[in-house]
Amino acid sequence: MMRDSQLFATGLIRKNSRSYVEHFFSLNQDRRLLVSFSDEEAAREPIGITIDACIMPEAGGGWFNDHHALIHDELPAQVSFTSGTEGKPKGIILSYSNLSDAAERIIAEMELTSDVREYVGVPVTHSFGMARVRAISAVGGCSYLPPRGFDPLEFSRMLEAGEVNSLSAVPTLLRILLQRPDALKEFGKKLRWMEIGSQYMTATEKQGVRDLFPNARIIQHYGLTEASRSTFLQISNAPAELLESVGRAVGNTEVAIRSDGRILIKGPHVARYRLEGGQLQQLHGADGWLLTNDLGHLKDGYLYFDGRADDLINTGGIKVNPDILQAKIVELLQQGGGVVVTKVPDALRGEGILVVGESLDAARLRKASTEALKRLGLDVGEALHIQVVSAIPQTATGKPLRRLLTEEFVLAESAAQATADHTDKSAEPRTGNVMEFFQDFFPGRKIDADASFEALGGDSLGYIQFSMEFESRFGPLPSRWESLTVEELQSHVAVARAKSLPRLESATLTRAFFMVCIIALHLDTFVYSSNWGAAYFLFMLAGYSLMRFQWPEISRTGRTGTIFGTISKIAIPTVMVVAAVQLWAHKFELKPLLLISNLFDPREYEVVYFYFAEIYMQLLLIVAGVFSFRSVRSAFKKHPLASGVMFIVISTAVGYLAERIWDTDYIYHRTPTWYLWTVACGMLIASAATRDLSNRLMAMAVVTLAVLVHHGFTSATYYICAGCALLLFWPEISVPVLVKRFVGEIAGASMFMYLSHYHVKALVTRLFHAPMPWVALIVAMVVGIIFARTYHWGESRALAFGRRHAWWGQK
Repeated sequence: MMRDSQLFATGLIRKNSRSYVEHFFSLNQDRRLLVSFSDEEAAREPIGITIDACIMPEAGGGWFNDHHALIHDELPAQVSFTSGTEGKPKGIILSYSNLSDAAERIIAEMELTSDVREYVGVPVTHSFGMARVRAISAVGGCSYLPPRGFDPLEFSRMLEAGEVNSLSAVPTLLRILLQRPDALKEFGKKLRWMEIGSQYMTATEKQGVRDLFPNARIIQHYGLTEASRSTFLQISNAPAELLESVGRAVGNTEVAIRSDGRILIKGPHVARYRLEGGQLQQLHGADGWLLTNDLGHLKDGYLYFDGRADDLINTGGIKVNPDILQAKIVELLQQGGGVVVTKVPDALRGEGILVVGESLDAARLRKASTEALKRLGLDVGEALHIQVVSAIPQTATGKPLRRLLTEEFVLAESAAQATADHTDKSAEPRTGNVMEFFQDFFPGRKIDADASFEALGGDSLGYIQFSMEFESRFGPLPSRWESLTVEELQSHVAVARAKSLPRLESATLTRAFFMVCIIALHLDTFVYSSNWGAAYFLFMLAGYSLMRFQWPEISRTGRTGTIFGTISKIAIPTVMVVAAVQLWAHKFELKPLLLISNLFDPREYEVVYFYFAEIYMQLLLIVAGVFSFRSVRSAFKKHPLASGVMFIVISTAVGYLAERIWDTDYIYHRTPTWYLWTVACGMLIASAATRDLSNRLMAMAVVTLAVLVHHGFTSATYYICAGCALLLFWPEISVPVLVKRFVGEIAGASMFMYLSHYHVKALVTRLFHAPMPWVALIVAMVVGIIFARTYHWGESRALAFGRRHAWWGQK
C-alpha cells in the first residue's frame, strides 16, 4: 500500500507449498501488497519498499481446493522482482486487475470448468505456477502441488487413477516426458487440459506433446512478468504451419511490431509501473504500448518470437536466435535442459557462438551444436565455442545468466592468450593442412570437410596411429577428437596451444599395459597374475573400441563393412608372419593360414599359430553378424545400456551352453563363444562412458558381476575390474609428453609385438646362449615398434600407389 508516498508490503518467503498458496490468497483478500523473497535475510535487504511483516509458510504439498473469486481492483497486488539477461532485479508492480485479466483470458481460452483437477508441474513461487492456481481456484477446481516437484512417474500414476485431468508445465519438463513417452503408456488420452509456459519450443516438440495428449486442450502462452499471457497458441488444434508461432492476442490485448523488430504489447494485463531506485517509473508510453526487449514478427495475426534483442547473435552478418539454437541442441542431445547458448566476441565474424553445457561430454555437445547449426542452414566454423561447467549460473527466477557466461569466457580467453604469449615458440604446435593428413591416412577414400575419423570407419588400431602422427605434426588433439570433422580439427589446429601435460587415454594405457603383461608372461619375464586375465581385458577393449569408433557409422548406415576393415588389418599381417615362418621352416600348415588354428588341438602344429589374433577376429565377425540384424541395431540405438546388459547375459549363456555341447578344455577354451561375454562388457562400458555417474556405476556393477562369475575373487578379477574402472571413471590421465609418446608407441605396436615376440625370444636365447627374459622383453618391444612402423609405411605406400593408378578412390 501507499502511505505518505512510501510503498509498504508484506514479505512472503518462497516455498513451493500449499501453505504458501494459502498465505498468498489471504494477503490478496486483505488487499495487502506482497513481495516474495527467497529467505528472511533477503527480505531485510533495501529494495525501495518497506516490509512491515514477513511470513514464513510451512512446507508440504498436496491438494488446494479453496475457491477464490478474481479481484478486479486497480490496487497494487504484488511486486515481482524479475531478472533480465543482465541479472539485475527489477520490481514489476502488478495490480489485481492485471492478474484477473490474464486469468479470465486463459479460463476462456482453455474452457476451464470446475471439473479441472490439475497437476501443477511448475513451482507456485513462480508467476506461472501461482497464475495456474489462481485460474483454477476461480472456476472452483482443484490444484495438486507435488511435494517433490514435477515427477513424471507420479503424474502418470495420478493420471491413470483419474486423480488429475490437467497439467501445467514448462517446455523443459515436457521434454522429459517426450524422452520417456512409455512412462505415460496410454494414459495420456485421459488428460483434458494443459497450459505450457512461454519458453521457446520447436514445432516438432509441440507436435510431440500433441501426440502424447491427443484429447487435451493444449494452450501455450507468450508473455513477460509485466505483461503475462499476451498471446495464446492452441497447440491442440493449430495447423502444422502455425506451430512455430507463439499464437495470437485475444480479448482486449494487442501486439504489434516496431520498425526495429521489437514486440509491442498493449492491454489491461500490462503493468503500469516498475520500481527502480526506490522510485516508481512508468512502464509503458502515453499511448499505452509496452516496448519489450523481445524480437518478433507478425504473420496473419500470429506472433513469431525471434529472440531477445540483447541476446541475438550476429556472426558474420548472420542473425542467430540463441533460444532456437539452444532448443535444437537440447533436442539432439535428447535431454531436458542443461544447455545455454550465448554470444562472445569474435575477431573475424564480430560475434561468435558459445554453447555451455552442464556436466556434459564436450565432444558430444560440440557434435550436437554443429548439427543444430547445420539444420538452421548455418556454418560458423571456428566461431563456435564449447564449454562444459558443473552448474550454469542462474537468476533467482531460474533464467540463465548469459551475460555472466560471456564475461567469464572473455576473461578465460584473455588469460589463456596472455599465457600463450609467454610460451616458447618452439613449444607451439605446427599448423598445416588437416585435409591432406586425412587423405594420406585414408588413401582411396573420399574426404571432405565434414569427414571424421569416426565416420570414415576408423577403429582402435588406427586410432592410436592416427593420434600419434597427428599430434607429432599438428600438436595436441582435443578430447573425443574422433567425432570431430576435418574442418573442426583444422580450426582446433589454428588455435591450439601447447600443454605441459598432455592427456593420455586410459584405453591406450591399458592396451599397452596388458599386452606387455601377455608378452612378459610368454617370455618368462614376470608373472603379472597367476590367474592371467590380460587377454580377457584386451577382448573387452575390442568391444569398447567397436562401440566407440565404429558403432556410430554402423547405426547411421546399417552397414557393418567397417568391422571387416578392422578384421583385414589384423588378418593381413598375421597371415604374412605365419606364411613367412612356414617358408623359413619349410613346413606347410593350412589351419594357421586360414586363421582357424584356435579351434583345433594345438599339438597339431609345429611351426607357429596366433590364437589370440584368431579369436579377436572371430569375435568381431560374430558382432558384425549380430549388428547385421536391423532389430538389434534399433535396440542398441534406442536403449544402448539395456541392450548392452542383455548382450552380456546372452553371451554368458551362449558360452555356458557351448561348453556343455563341446568341452573345449583340451584346446584351453580358445573359442570365440568362451570370450564373447568380454566383448559385450566392453560394448556396455563404451555405451555408459559418456553418460552420468549413475549409469557408469551401473555398468561397472554389471561388468564386475560378469567378471566374478567367470573368474571369482582372483587377481585376474582385480586386474580386469581396475582396467574397466579406468575406462569408465578416468578416461584420460595427464602425463608428461615423453610418457604419452612411449605408451602410445607400445599400444600402437601391440599387435606387432604379439606377432613377433616368440621369434625375438628364440633370437635372444641363441645370441646369449641362455634365456634372458628382461632383455627379450625390451627387444620384443623395440622390434614390435619397428615392425609396426615398417608395416604401416609399406601399407601407406601401397595404397597411395593404387590411388595414383586409379585402382581405387580418386586419382
